[in-house]
Amino acid sequence: MFAVSESLVLPRHKSRSLPPFRIPRGVRRFFRQLMDYGDLRVRFSSLWIRRGLGLVQPRTLDPALLEEGLTLVLPGIEAESIFTYGMCDGLADGGVPGQIRVFNWGLPFPGGYLANLALIDRNRRRARDIAGEILAYQDAFPGRPVHLVAQSGGAGVAVFAAECLPMERAIDGIVLLGGALSPTYNLARALARTRKGILNSHSVKDQLVLRWGTRIFGTTDRQFTPACGYVGFQMPENLSDEHRRVYDEKLHQLPWTPEIADRCQHWGGHFSSGCEVFLAEQIAPWIKEKLKV
Repeated sequence: MFAVSESLVLPRHKSRSLPPFRIPRGVRRFFRQLMDYGDLRVRFSSLWIRRGLGLVQPRTLDPALLEEGLTLVLPGIEAESIFTYGMCDGLADGGVPGQIRVFNWGLPFPGGYLANLALIDRNRRRARDIAGEILAYQDAFPGRPVHLVAQSGGAGVAVFAAECLPMERAIDGIVLLGGALSPTYNLARALARTRKGILNSHSVKDQLVLRWGTRIFGTTDRQFTPACGYVGFQMPENLSDEHRRVYDEKLHQLPWTPEIADRCQHWGGHFSSGCEVFLAEQIAPWIKEKLKV
C-alpha cells in the first residue's frame, strides 16, 4: 500500500448551484393575458353559438326591461357581431339597468366595412333613425334613462344621432370606445343634448387602426387624421364661450393605462376596447352614475 501524501490531496471546493431560472415578468404577464383572453373568447363564442341555436336567449332583450331604461349599443364598421353582443353582456354584468340591445346601423359583410366608414350621408341618415327610435322610446317611457354606447366607427354615428335630437329631448349620456371620429370634431351640439355628457375611452396603443388606419382610410367624419380613440378629443379653435363651457362640463375622457389591462383585460388595442370585463368595471359605473344637480 502506498501512503498518499497530504500535499497531493486536492483541495475541496464547494459546488456552486446555478441560480434558479426565472421567466421574465413581462413574458409571464403576456402569457397570462393571452390565456385569459383565449378563455374569454372561447366562453363567449360558445354563448354566441348557443344563442344562434336558440338554446340561450339574450338577457337584456326582455320588453319588461324597458321600464327601467334603454341603452343602444352601436357596433363598429364590421356591423353586428359577437363582439357587439359581448358589449351588451359586459354592460349587463356591470349592472346597467333596462334593456340593452344592438342598433345595427351599418351595411353587413361583405358590403360593409370601409363603406360603413366612408358613406357619411348614409351614416347621417342612420343617425336620424337612431334619434327617431330614441324619441319614440321617450314618448312611451318618459323620464327613463337613455344611453348610447358606440365602438370604433359607431362613435361618429352616435354623435350624429345626438345632434339630431331636439334640445328638450336630451339623453343621459354617450360612451365612445376606441372611436373613429376626428379629435377636433365639434362636439358642442351633441354634448348639449346629453345630461351627463360624453365619456371618451381612448388608447395610445391603438396605433394600427386609429393612428394609421384613419390616416389612410379616414374617420367617420371624413378627416384623414389619427382618431379620437387614439389621442382623445381636443377642443376646436374659435368656439364660443358657451360651447367652451359645455366642453368643460360634459366631456369626460378615459385614457388607457397598464392598470386597466391588469384589471379589465383591455390591453390598449382596438379589438379589446369593447371587452366585456372593461365595460362591466369601467364603463357601467359611469352609466349608472346619477346626474349631479
